[in-house]
Amino acid sequence: MFKSGILVMMITMISRLLGLVRATIIAYYFGASKTTDAYFSAFKISNFFRQLLGEGALGNSFIPIYNEKIESLGEEKGKELIYSILNLLFVFSTVITLLMMLFSKEIIDFVSAGFEPDTKSLASVLLKIMAAYFIFISLSGMICAILNNFKQFAVPASTSIFFNLAIIVSSLFFSKRFGIKALAFGVLIGGLFQFLVVLPSFFKTIRGYSFKINFKDPYLIKIFILICPMLVGIVARQVNALVDQIFASFLEEGGVSALENATRLYLLPVGVFGVSLSNVIFPSLSKSVAKNDLISAETSIVKGINILIFLVVPSIFVLTFYASNIIRLTLSYGKFDEKAVFVTTGALIFYSIGLYFYTAIHLMTKAFYSMKDSKNPVIFSVASIIINIILNFVLMSPMKYRGLALATAIASAFNFFLLVIVFRKKYIKFKLNNIFIFFFKVLISSTIALLASYFIKNTIIKLSVFSIVYAVFWAKSLIRNKMEVF
Repeated sequence: MFKSGILVMMITMISRLLGLVRATIIAYYFGASKTTDAYFSAFKISNFFRQLLGEGALGNSFIPIYNEKIESLGEEKGKELIYSILNLLFVFSTVITLLMMLFSKEIIDFVSAGFEPDTKSLASVLLKIMAAYFIFISLSGMICAILNNFKQFAVPASTSIFFNLAIIVSSLFFSKRFGIKALAFGVLIGGLFQFLVVLPSFFKTIRGYSFKINFKDPYLIKIFILICPMLVGIVARQVNALVDQIFASFLEEGGVSALENATRLYLLPVGVFGVSLSNVIFPSLSKSVAKNDLISAETSIVKGINILIFLVVPSIFVLTFYASNIIRLTLSYGKFDEKAVFVTTGALIFYSIGLYFYTAIHLMTKAFYSMKDSKNPVIFSVASIIINIILNFVLMSPMKYRGLALATAIASAFNFFLLVIVFRKKYIKFKLNNIFIFFFKVLISSTIALLASYFIKNTIIKLSVFSIVYAVFWAKSLIRNKMEVF
């Protein structure tokens, strides 16, 4: 598991680094202005439905049901379920895309109420351009979930690389001619590339295709029963993101862009560690549960939690104590001035406080899904979202953009603790002692790495020293135990 996780993390790291390059180029050419506010707002809408399907609720509900079907009826019958799901997904995503294009103005008016009229108008045009991205990313995400279940992780993890490259190329070569619209076309082309890159592996694995939809398949009905509460939870999270955007639209010009840039930086370890690891663990976890092998399931969960502690805690130290250094290194070029650095730094520090919780939520949610329990994660998610919205009201006035970031961090912590407490009570009471001991070891080693690097002025050397000291602290244990220290 750890070796597969490392491979996926390496590929994801490349993708996320390209994402930072993408953000740097956008900041260089467009800064943090009402133009980028319009772009980020439109992209958030076009991306709104992505988590509902593909690698979101549909992928998570499909894997355990698919494994159940092939255990009972064999692989050939399982393929029929794959065909039905993908065909339904294509029809649904096409309808949603057309609706986004037809009602782009009304959608932007609602979610970006605080924008000036010209900013709203630009965001509406950008949304129309990016709308079809949803079709490609939904199909790609679902195919990635299918490939992950066949223990193919490298190709699915690499899709975002092509997405980032498309936007980078569009920015570099077409931004002067088409302005911010070049980014919108880059999103559309990037989505197409993400879809095309997974097709060869898919057809090689499945060996065939059918455009039929078997509406009478009882396993298809099971998926929709399982997906309904997941959709409620994911819709709630997406609505929460839109509520945050509505709040942010009333901040000073560039506020939305600053929060978006800070989010990209703090989500780097979330994507590289949290999403990658949960995607690797989930198929094995669901198969262990299907076979009633709860000991293996418990081992997978505890290892996953400890691996995330090992990787995310030092990331929190870096993103909080070295926030301004990182922002200057990655974004402070061209039109991205010191004011933008200051605002983005404040947001990043407060987002990073909840980094571990936000990352580990992915793992614990998948643990519930492996038990075919999609209701409890939804209840906890909705509860945390209500807390987030209340905190937005309370904290935005005194703390402005920092308050929105802190509200997200606190709500994430609340969600994570609920997931752990209820899972241990209802399903597997995995031991916490070893987790706490491991956490304190990581805390000590991160503190030592921070002290060794804190007074170094050069950012690259500072981060390198931190990484080297932290790695040296753990090197002996990792080598001696053949990576099995978790």
